[in-house]
Order: sequence, then structure tokens, then C-alpha cells
Amino acid sequence: MAEYYLYIKILHVSCVVSSITLFLLRTMWTFQSSPMLASPWARSIPHYVDTTLFAAAILLTTIIHQYPLQAPWLTAKVGGLLAHILFGLVFFHYKGSWAVRKVALALSLLSFGYIVAVALTRDPLVLV
Repeated sequence: MAEYYLYIKILHVSCVVSSITLFLLRTMWTFQSSPMLASPWARSIPHYVDTTLFAAAILLTTIIHQYPLQAPWLTAKVGGLLAHILFGLVFFHYKGSWAVRKVALALSLLSFGYIVAVALTRDPLVLV
């Protein structure tokens, strides 16, 4: 399995780039009230990309023998991911004020940035 590490990491990073690109595209469409948000591919492709991203992450943790709750940097990434998902859900699905939605968007993007920073440094306190 270790001989596939580089290929799985490339897949993982490619999915990260695809995921944030799709997130930003959907964000733009949300601000424009675009009908593209309702298109079948826009509603399904991000889920396929994120599922592949998550599967690659699980494979990578298995290969390097570091796991959330055992490796602080991976625990931080999982926490950042949960925050990113939660704030993203508020932005895309909350039907209240735009002020709340914009704050949720900013926090979601900050969470994503934190995840990337932790991934690059393997330091959960990277922003301190």
C-alpha cells in the first residue's frame, strides 16, 4: 500500500482543489441567484468529489499510521473540516439574513484555510 502513497496524495490534493473550486463556484451562483445551483451536476458532483477526498484521506492516514485523536494535527484537520461543513451549510441553506450567511461564508473559508495550513505544516497551532 505504501507504494501507492504518492498517487493517493495527488488524488487527495486534486480533490481539495476541486472541492474548493466547486465551493467558490456555488458561492458565486448563490450571490447571483443563478439557476445553475439547481442543476443536477451542481447538486451531485461536489458530493462525489468530497467523498473521494475523504476516502483518499482515510487511505493516507492508514498508510502513514497516524490517526485523528492520536495525531494532534489530524485531529485539528478533522475539527477544521467539521467547522467548514457546518459554516458552509449555514451559508448555503440558512434562509435568514444575508449578514448571518456572509459571516458563515467567511468562517467557512477561514476554516478551509486553517485545514490547508495545518496540512502543510502538520502543526495544529499554525495560526498562533
